[in-house]
Amino acid sequence: MFRFLFHLLGYGTAFLAGCGLLARFIPPDQLWPPAIIALMLPVLLLFTLIYAGILVYRKDWRKLVFPLVILVFALPLVPQLFSFGGGTKSAKGEPTIRVLTTNVRLFRNDAWKKISADRSLSFAKSYDPDVLMVQESSRFANTKAERSYIKQHLGLGDYYQPTGKTAVTFASGLKKISSHYTPKAYNGFTVVDVDTELGKVRVINAHLQSNQISKLADRIGNDKDLDQTVNRAKSMLRSYATAAAKRAQQAEEIQAIVNASPHPVILGGDFNDVPSSYTYRKALSPRLRDAWAEAGTGLGTTFTGPIPWLRIDYLMVDTAFTIHSVERVETGYSDHRGLGVVLGL
Repeated sequence: MFRFLFHLLGYGTAFLAGCGLLARFIPPDQLWPPAIIALMLPVLLLFTLIYAGILVYRKDWRKLVFPLVILVFALPLVPQLFSFGGGTKSAKGEPTIRVLTTNVRLFRNDAWKKISADRSLSFAKSYDPDVLMVQESSRFANTKAERSYIKQHLGLGDYYQPTGKTAVTFASGLKKISSHYTPKAYNGFTVVDVDTELGKVRVINAHLQSNQISKLADRIGNDKDLDQTVNRAKSMLRSYATAAAKRAQQAEEIQAIVNASPHPVILGGDFNDVPSSYTYRKALSPRLRDAWAEAGTGLGTTFTGPIPWLRIDYLMVDTAFTIHSVERVETGYSDHRGLGVVLGL
């Protein structure tokens, strides 16, 4: 009986991992369960690997076939799920640019209290970026202190923030190209051109469709009965499926803009989706590289909320650039870690 349950659990885990791997290729508006399973993919693949290792130890070759096929199918995705480091050292005197992106959660801490500009932006001052992309900033009328701080301490005198939206790009020599939000939408992306030491660069600041499941996840442990928990879980699944479909559409729009750009592109921001998703695959067009996958080390977790191990914030850079280094940057208050990259030619 124990052996039967052991193999049932092993094959079940491998099967779920296989379903999660399909999320990259199936639009979530056509079939959404793989998109949700993909959230658990690192854990599912780890347990599949452990199961396969046990089968090898026992020399159970017949049962090894299925989990081994799943693991082989997962190999191309490994660098995105777990980076082994890299990067290229810059030569002395070589021109470079520093790019930083982060979701600042309206400049509020866990108690939802507003943080002063000098505290909320000290992480950016320490990194000293040439281009700063912020998501979930406060709306324009409420960010005078932050804009003043960035101009004074970071030297980034230009910015673009669409009216009523919370994505802001700061740089010097910035020119607005376009804004991509549906009416009354909270999520979307902006496109600007920036004059840099490496020439003119097209910068896309993306805050893709939010899942809006964090608060629901926080409340599950406080439910009074099983029915309430089940209903809340169903709401989470429906919400995620709807958001995943919207993100996929946004990613396809971004891909078209990247492919048509006359300048090298930097795409950054909060994608609200994982590297094993359809959104990620569409955003990462052949013209772009995932900076963390190429030069980072480890899982690269950027979301510190109730769902662990998620890497949902990215910097994707043009193949015209050389990635010298990439690092996560702690804000000290947001539920997202920032991501910074140093680029050369």
